[in-house]
Amino acid sequence: MKKFLIILAMMLTLPVFADTMPFYVGSIPEGVIGMYQTDKELTLYSHPEANSQVIKKMDFSYNAETMPDSVFAVLINDKKLGFLYVSDIDEDGWVQVIYDKQTRAKGWVQTVDRMQFLPWLNFYNLYGRKYGLRLMKDAPDDTKVLRAKAEDLSQNVSKLNYIKQIKLTTIRGNWALVSVFDLDKTPKTGYLRWRSNDGVIYAFPNIK
Repeated sequence: MKKFLIILAMMLTLPVFADTMPFYVGSIPEGVIGMYQTDKELTLYSHPEANSQVIKKMDFSYNAETMPDSVFAVLINDKKLGFLYVSDIDEDGWVQVIYDKQTRAKGWVQTVDRMQFLPWLNFYNLYGRKYGLRLMKDAPDDTKVLRAKAEDLSQNVSKLNYIKQIKLTTIRGNWALVSVFDLDKTPKTGYLRWRSNDGVIYAFPNIK
């Protein structure tokens, strides 16, 4: 009994990790065009105009215990790094973001610098090349193949079975030129389909 109480006490004192990442194909809503990096404060408007109705205001502490659920597409509390999905853009730096992943509720925010909104290509070139990629847990089997060219009917280079690391070199359309390391630690280089022709994402930057 005493041993059980000690283990329970240890579990209760462990830190709470509320980091967020998309791990499944369906995690990313259809029609998303990129990512918006949040500040500590977020003001959402009904339209891309500063005098339009304020839908919601949020403050972010980046404390795992107090951060809101269902808001972030990507959240790394230790790095104070948070992203929302972007579904549309307008003039003068306005972007439409999804601020509730469950209801798909949207609002407009105005960026303060050009790096806050990252279209997919920029997002992958920045974070995919820095951290590498990982396949979604339910990615189709035909995406777990490296091709000699950025074409579906191109020659197979390798079948991916026990992936340890996917290093991104460059993005070419819906294909990524990568080097994949598996259990034998021998790099296999080729093209990986990271996104379908309809915009469904199969591989995502492995941000840590």
